[in-house]
Amino acid sequence: MASTIVGKSGSVYIQGEVLQQSFVFKRVPRPFFELSLRLADDNQDEGILIYPYFKDTLLALIKKEPDLSLAGRKKILRCVGEAIQEFHSKNWIQIGVKPDNILVNWSCDEAGKTTIGDVALGSFDIAFKSEHGEPRETPHAIGNAMWRSPEGQTGRGVTKASDIFSFGLVLDLLLLSGDEYQQITQRGISPEQEILTRHFSYFGPAAEGLLRQVGSPDWCDALKEASAMAELAAKEQPERRFEHWGPQVPRCRT
Repeated sequence: MASTIVGKSGSVYIQGEVLQQSFVFKRVPRPFFELSLRLADDNQDEGILIYPYFKDTLLALIKKEPDLSLAGRKKILRCVGEAIQEFHSKNWIQIGVKPDNILVNWSCDEAGKTTIGDVALGSFDIAFKSEHGEPRETPHAIGNAMWRSPEGQTGRGVTKASDIFSFGLVLDLLLLSGDEYQQITQRGISPEQEILTRHFSYFGPAAEGLLRQVGSPDWCDALKEASAMAELAAKEQPERRFEHWGPQVPRCRT
């Protein structure tokens, strides 16, 4: 492979270290494919796609920098929130809002201080265009169980609000428990049950609107059960409720 690559745009790229080489076949919605062609470059002869590189995912960064400053965490949350807002303004539901789909550039100075640079929301393979505000209905839940909204756990009635609930779980990772999938399963807890309980603990009991949206009697019973468990947890730890959060966010664990 040549040390320099000329993209279709005419730009010349200098090859550095090869971090990963793989063949990728992934279905993405047509608008995102067309957008990628505008944001990226390619060289058909060399079989290379050239695109902006981010140093880490949020999940990898938190593992490397568990003591990342509050200011850095807030910047990441703000950038992700703005990305979701832009996405929703075009009537798209991302569905995959989770730490390993959040891309982060960061640097570390000689004193060991980490500074957050650019942040982007990525991975749109299960995104959904809601032309007239209709929810997404699937025969089963899609996406990672750790980051689904309550209705996302059922696969029924997924809307823009579902992304906000998933965003709340990212906030949980950055500011609250910091628990990961492996830690939950090691405690013998179903991830779906744990995440439902957290949703209702933080943001209040299962609303009638949620139950109507889901519709399924079996799923409604499961949501009511998780909601009741969350109510008991909130009585023991009132600070779990979102309305009690302040400048010093409590670090709650189940």
